[in-house]
Amino acid sequence: MKKIFLVVIVSITCLNYSFSQELQDGEKRWSTDKKLALNDFKIKTSDNNNQNVYSQFVISYSAKGFDFLKKNLNKNVENLFSGNASWIDTSNVKNIDQQIEFQQMQFDLAEIHARKFRQQLFLKKWKITRGFDILKKLSNKIMAEFSEQRMILIKETEGGINQEKLLEWKEKISKDLKELYEFRFENKKKIKRKK
Repeated sequence: MKKIFLVVIVSITCLNYSFSQELQDGEKRWSTDKKLALNDFKIKTSDNNNQNVYSQFVISYSAKGFDFLKKNLNKNVENLFSGNASWIDTSNVKNIDQQIEFQQMQFDLAEIHARKFRQQLFLKKWKITRGFDILKKLSNKIMAEFSEQRMILIKETEGGINQEKLLEWKEKISKDLKELYEFRFENKKKIKRKK
């Protein structure tokens, strides 16, 4: 039994791969304190052929062989805004502050999905011992769900214009963030499994 366990540990170590968690130029990690600002949108455009506003969000993950032994895996999943792939056409957008707030709402929606990813990873962390395919499957599922929710948000709020729908979405997003609070990136405390 000890030999099998040792083989599993060595195999996991050999299969170990990791993505750097250092922020690249133009990236911004989701934070309750640091909201999106106009200077975070790095692409400058005044081209009528593009959307007036576009934000690129990335929910990335990393894994190491012994991660399944950690108290929680929150640091393994990041929610990033990619400023180098995002823009606001300031010549065509009337209310820039309102649009930035709407982009922040989408970033918050991405954070909900990042927290769901962290939660699922925590609940399934022992499956990492069998390989990292679980991470890829979870990532694909979470990104598909986020894209679908983002599309619904944009459609229902008419691109951030319908104030009544915006208020409904703000309340829903705030509630979901609170429910998944222990799965925020900054939380380093041990997470207990709920029965």
